[in-house]
Amino acid sequence: MRARVGTAFGRRRTAGLAVACVWIVACACSGVSGLRPGGGPGGARGPVKVALVDVLGGPSGYASLGQDVQNSLQIEIDQLNAHGGLLGSPVQLVTFDDQYSPATTAAVTRQAVADPAVRLLVGPSFAGLYLGAKPLVDQHGVPNCLTSMDADDVMANAPFSFREQEPARARIPALLGYIQKSTQLKKIGLISEEDSVGQDADQELTDLAGRYGLQYIGAAFTTTAPDQKAQVQQMLQRGADAVLVSENPATAGRTLQAIAQLKAGARLHPFGLNALGPAGLGSYSFAQQVGDPAGGLVFASSILDYLSDLPDARWPLAYHDFARTALSRFPPTAGGDMRAVAAGAQCVSDWARAVLAANSLDGTLVARAWERLDVPATESMLGVHERFSPADHDAVPPDSMFFYQWVKNGDRWGLKRLAGPAAVPPG
Repeated sequence: MRARVGTAFGRRRTAGLAVACVWIVACACSGVSGLRPGGGPGGARGPVKVALVDVLGGPSGYASLGQDVQNSLQIEIDQLNAHGGLLGSPVQLVTFDDQYSPATTAAVTRQAVADPAVRLLVGPSFAGLYLGAKPLVDQHGVPNCLTSMDADDVMANAPFSFREQEPARARIPALLGYIQKSTQLKKIGLISEEDSVGQDADQELTDLAGRYGLQYIGAAFTTTAPDQKAQVQQMLQRGADAVLVSENPATAGRTLQAIAQLKAGARLHPFGLNALGPAGLGSYSFAQQVGDPAGGLVFASSILDYLSDLPDARWPLAYHDFARTALSRFPPTAGGDMRAVAAGAQCVSDWARAVLAANSLDGTLVARAWERLDVPATESMLGVHERFSPADHDAVPPDSMFFYQWVKNGDRWGLKRLAGPAAVPPG
């Protein structure tokens, strides 16, 4: 598959998430190495810095996403500092606005990694921007955590970078597996833009659908035109009973509206991938903007239980703590979306675990310790069992996606959780 670094500098976040009880982890580490979270070699010598490089302002439209990551980092850093910091030092968050510009990203990344107190770099969050930052990360040996970066081939040679997400190549197989196991649907089509992402999805469906007992009837590519009834009619004429919509929320919304306008909802069941994280198909604002046609959409995503019908007592433990903290500390948007993403907080949590396991802030030692982390689902804010290795720097295993469906109760939208990883009970 081609690296997805074309349109809009590549793809965004998965986003999507809970305070992973670093204190508990620290105690566990101290039982092995005699290390306390507040007492390391040489004592405190000034703050240890976590640097965030992300879109934090400007006209790109992505600033709110960068700010959500910033909120998440601060939640977990505050948890660390409340229990004595890390190796005897307080932890401090510093931010750098990459302005959604490759040149600016390289410049601010260079500034961040040149500071010897910066021991973790979070971001950049777009694949095209990451390409300019990666050589600096590797050169300086600074552990790097990504909340969303979809170029799998780039990650294959990134010794200091770790992703708090699933590999992009796992998403369509996960969706096909869900359709095979949980529905009676047999023929699937695609309605998407004819860009690199849409073409990749078309090729993946061509290659993989048969392995799941499904027939792929092809793609109906769209333009920027608001009316997609022609594409929906094309799917119906080919006999599709399921359709994968675009990862782009605006395009997906127009597809859903066209299905509703043609009264085809009983014949053509829509599915999606929430690959754009909190700004994607799983955001409350998406359902509000699309309206009633959003009802029934099933999509694969990282954990979004805070919007679901599950009582919070049934949320994964660490996710529960994170979500409750985030919702109380940062009031949700007017549309009801949480102003934090678990992937950001998990970056800090996993890095802290690796530092404690290495008993060092040395970047190479920390990266090697990170590769040996095994984090139970109850202790991961992502709600999954994280198993890193030298060959796998992704926190979310390919078979650990969550599946939700948009439903409307009265005038209020919500999610029904349909399935989750084996370690997490379904709704």
